[in-house]
Amino acid sequence: MNSYLELKSINKSFETEKRRKAALKNINLQIKENEFITILGPSGCGKSTLLKIIAGFSRADSGQLLKNKAQIEKAGLDRIMLFQEFEQLFPWQKVIENVTFAVKAAAKNKKNKLSKAAIKKKALKYLSEVKLENYQDYYPHQLSGGMKQRVALARTLAAEGEIMLMDEPFGSVDSQTRQELQQLLTQLWQEEDRTIIFVTHDIREAVFLSERIVLMKNEPGEIIKVVENKMPYPRRLSSREFNQLFEQLQGQLYN
Repeated sequence: MNSYLELKSINKSFETEKRRKAALKNINLQIKENEFITILGPSGCGKSTLLKIIAGFSRADSGQLLKNKAQIEKAGLDRIMLFQEFEQLFPWQKVIENVTFAVKAAAKNKKNKLSKAAIKKKALKYLSEVKLENYQDYYPHQLSGGMKQRVALARTLAAEGEIMLMDEPFGSVDSQTRQELQQLLTQLWQEEDRTIIFVTHDIREAVFLSERIVLMKNEPGEIIKVVENKMPYPRRLSSREFNQLFEQLQGQLYN
């Protein structure tokens, strides 16, 4: 595999009141450019910790994180993180202002000078992609949970990071909205040149979304197996192939 992002022998521990607990043990993983990969496992297996290390928000105790064979030492705008909650939205700003904030940051990072009109046009493009262009003058508190997460997704896209890190971003919405957001995300990923690393504990979500599924166990957090998902998009939850892979993953995770 031609690796774009590579994790080599990553280890991470945390101090508790009673002992030092190993959160991640000997994590080795290669990720291709523009790949959609999910990290799947039970609560407490270190999925979010691993994502934060990739983002640069946390440092591993040992091991290497490489992008194009160069060591990553800190956070950067090439890696943008989307969380489960909507905390990254600025409640005092309108929807359009939340997205233009990311457009400006991306332009500054790339040293591009954009006019106010160009910035707004770009922000509206991303709002249009998540079907919220008609809500540009709303404030976050005026939106439903699913709509807030669409705004957060638009802002993540507008930041134009090469790598999108997603920590159970649809976990706080209802099941119908969650399925709509999953469909939207796969469509946007197919249209955009992005690498997506998506954390979930939901097997169906992992099967629906990704090209490869990284299975993890806890105590300590280790990779059990990496499973390829060759089903074509769009995927149907009712298909025989879907349910066969679901049952395979369920058996490997919980038996």
